[in-house]
Amino acid sequence: MNKEREIPKEEVLKSIEALKKAGFFKNYNNLSAEKTFDTIYELRKKEYSEIFESDYDPKMNLEPIEIAEYDKSKLLFLDLEADVFNGNEVYKFVINRFSELSDGKFKPTELKEVWESNSGPIKVSFVSDNQLTEFEPEYNNDWLHESVFNICRKKIADKNVRLVYCLDNDGYGYGQAIAIMRLTEFEQKVLETELNWKFETE
Repeated sequence: MNKEREIPKEEVLKSIEALKKAGFFKNYNNLSAEKTFDTIYELRKKEYSEIFESDYDPKMNLEPIEIAEYDKSKLLFLDLEADVFNGNEVYKFVINRFSELSDGKFKPTELKEVWESNSGPIKVSFVSDNQLTEFEPEYNNDWLHESVFNICRKKIADKNVRLVYCLDNDGYGYGQAIAIMRLTEFEQKVLETELNWKFETE
């Protein structure tokens, strides 16, 4: 059994400093890395205690990408095997997450996700800038279809918002999960330098 890597607090603090330098955690601009660490720690304790319905300490043994996940306006981290079933409205969830990632530039309304049967066809639609967008993602058991990513990225690119795929520090990404970040070229360079992350811009 692989034992989870122990991450020293100093390493977590360095990751927080790098992320803040790259535009993450704007809400914590006035906080030091140490205070930001404490804030995220409190969020984690609250989150896990609600899950287990009792006091729980999840620690702060976090890799940089796990820290970055606490800023949903800068990172969309998503497992592609996402329980895509009739009634779960996962496509609506993903579109709303792209809106959050766009920092308010992409504002979809009237979201609809209609399944004709439990195995599709699936019809998804939304309105943005007074234009109706409709698409039919192919059913693939509980996996997301790439069409939702392509459509949302195009809508956001039209707003001159720059999104990139983060491929971790080995260039291979995160298995069956994807990490899409809203970064300027400067912010991307910071993360390449400080965290050794690799990126795919197209």
